[in-house]
Amino acid sequence: MNTPRRAATILVLRESPSDADTLEVLLVRRGHRASFMANAYVFPGGRVDDSDSQPSPELTTQRCAARELAEEAGLRVDNHSDLVPFARWITPSAEPKRFDTDFFLWAMPSDQQPVVDDHEVFDLRWQSPQAAIAAYTNEGLNLPPPTVCTLEDLQAEIDCAQRNRPAGETLLACLLRSCRRRQPLTLLPRLRASSGGGIEIVMPWDSEFAATPGDGDIQAGLALHAAPLSQRISRCAIDPPGVWRFVRGG
Repeated sequence: MNTPRRAATILVLRESPSDADTLEVLLVRRGHRASFMANAYVFPGGRVDDSDSQPSPELTTQRCAARELAEEAGLRVDNHSDLVPFARWITPSAEPKRFDTDFFLWAMPSDQQPVVDDHEVFDLRWQSPQAAIAAYTNEGLNLPPPTVCTLEDLQAEIDCAQRNRPAGETLLACLLRSCRRRQPLTLLPRLRASSGGGIEIVMPWDSEFAATPGDGDIQAGLALHAAPLSQRISRCAIDPPGVWRFVRGG
């Protein structure tokens, strides 16, 4: 089994220009020749390199996330402590190219705007998590399964912040403050053949995860102390000719 490379990505957040109570996340499209997640919409990020080395693993991936964000989208993180840990995904052990990726939240300052590098990533788009999931479900927007599952959790956290924010606090500030309680779990999905003749990705909370061969532990969700979800995507399949199919479960 090949060891996954450490990596990091950032969910860049902003208030919608038309409504401060609607939060949007930045998605960028990977090139069609990329060796990993080609042509998919993802959060800006990449693998850790030697220049990112810090005294602790979290500081290292924070530095990596900030560097990759600057390289891919031209956004500058001045204080790495502003990056809020949100999730941790590891590529299934059956995949030939694997990453162990920390996901962080970050609020984009109002005096910055993203500009994609047109080399690694292209075609940026701002969408609410709910709108991005709807585009994935109904329009075939090419989102990797970990991205969709992370967006589900982000929308749940936004909904929770909306219900509980104190008077005078912005929704974005409340979201970031409340998400600092999260303790990301290590998520390692498993792969198997799907009924449609393709490949199925089984999430660690799926009822059939334990019976599916592979590595990784059963988990209830993305993080401890996370906002609750009544249902979440538990399985994703790519069936010929490359059509996504997913199952929601408790």
